[in-house]
Amino acid sequence: MTQSQPELSPYDTGARCEPKLWQPDGEAVAAVMHSGAVEDIGNVDFTNDEDSTIVTVHVSRSDDGMYTVHLMPMCRDGQIRVEFHGENGLFMIDSGTSRPV
Repeated sequence: MTQSQPELSPYDTGARCEPKLWQPDGEAVAAVMHSGAVEDIGNVDFTNDEDSTIVTVHVSRSDDGMYTVHLMPMCRDGQIRVEFHGENGLFMIDSGTSRPV
């Protein structure tokens, strides 16, 4: 009798980077707020299968009501592509082809 192998998740195979919250709970968020480093709240690191951070991400809301996704790559230039999945299909931005603001 052979044992069945557990099904591997996309995180296990390296197909998807794993999210790691900077503050894992409310107590940690409160500590950051008291320290004055509120810009760190809500950041999520996405790590590869070697546990190296690939990108840090957070979402903020502007005074005009727009949401902005902030991506801070921690890997070489040219290794990050952004895919925007919207109602009108897929829009991609490669780091080498986008223009600075």
